[in-house]
Amino acid sequence: MEWAQVRALAADGVSKRQMAARLGINRRTVDRLIEAREPPRYERAPRGSMLDPLEPVLRRLLEEWPEIKAPRVTEILREDYGYAGSVDLVKKRLARMRPSTARPAQKTGYRPGQVLQLDWAEMPTRPKIAGRERRVYALIASLPFSGAQTAHFSLDLSAESFLEGHVRALEWLGGVPRECVYDNLRSVVARRDGDVVQWNPRFVALRGHYAFHATACTPATPREKGAVEGAVRHLKTGFWPARRISGLGELDEQYADWRDRVCNRRRHATGGYWVHERLEVECDALRRLPPVAFDYAGRRATRVPLDGYLKLGGCFYRAPEPLVHQRVELRFDRDRVWVCHRGEAVARYIRSYDRGRWFPPPRLRPEPPPPAPVLARRGPAVAAPELADYAPLCA
Repeated sequence: MEWAQVRALAADGVSKRQMAARLGINRRTVDRLIEAREPPRYERAPRGSMLDPLEPVLRRLLEEWPEIKAPRVTEILREDYGYAGSVDLVKKRLARMRPSTARPAQKTGYRPGQVLQLDWAEMPTRPKIAGRERRVYALIASLPFSGAQTAHFSLDLSAESFLEGHVRALEWLGGVPRECVYDNLRSVVARRDGDVVQWNPRFVALRGHYAFHATACTPATPREKGAVEGAVRHLKTGFWPARRISGLGELDEQYADWRDRVCNRRRHATGGYWVHERLEVECDALRRLPPVAFDYAGRRATRVPLDGYLKLGGCFYRAPEPLVHQRVELRFDRDRVWVCHRGEAVARYIRSYDRGRWFPPPRLRPEPPPPAPVLARRGPAVAAPELADYAPLCA
């Protein structure tokens, strides 16, 4: 307060003697307050720590053992250097001295159609599908430039589900971005040794078919794909709660309505722009889709058994009778199952997730005809034998 008053009086042209008399302070204090650029504050002289003389020892231990913990350091200091302080004091000092391993974040900008980020997410609850509660997963694709998203739902995290979701996302966009960014998914990264990535062979076929670049994020660094992380949160909180579904087809319909009517027509929370307007700009910048879609369906070569039924996911699908004991290929995706022989589909079915179902159902064993009624023979009546007739036999 005195500092502010002295500054104001000095601006009015009041002499230092008059200021000292008015405020009841020394003239030297007036000089010091006029020269100060900010209010004076009381500062206590820093007290030394009992670890200050031992800091060279701590540095040497950290250089030799970078991952050493505070309890072990405290034990060494007490046994060899007579340290009498606490473990907590050593822990705080090591936290200041240990070099930071966190990488600084860099805000990244994107051009239209440049990047598509994809990641799996498990839905918070388990709806009842085909008679029992099931985990539902979503492969979410997000465009960082526009903030738009789409998702493909499945009941597993298989490579076939990933490839199908990827193809459906590109078909919804109507084009191919220049680069796709992924987490370290098994469907994408078969093996990783530092920065050396060995890609999954089926993903390499997908990547070559659509001709896009691929990037696998650094492990345990979700900020490298922040757009899809935000899309996952939006899907779990904005779409999923209070939904009643009986199957994946119904879930697709509800999500498509929410995506086109709500999600991709919102105002972006950070950028303040309309998502659907930027999405139109982004779709114009995408590369063209190839004339033929990628074949994402799973396949399994097998021999048709005697009864003709092929097993898939706990259900049984029948091949035509002439193919018994012949080699066929069982093809499947999320919604369909079909049997191929010599490159042609010979039987098609809707895929079922209710285990133990047969398609078509087995023929029931016919009921045997009822027995013919026994007709009574006409003739003279025969008297029933008396008990006395059996007396000699009983004797």
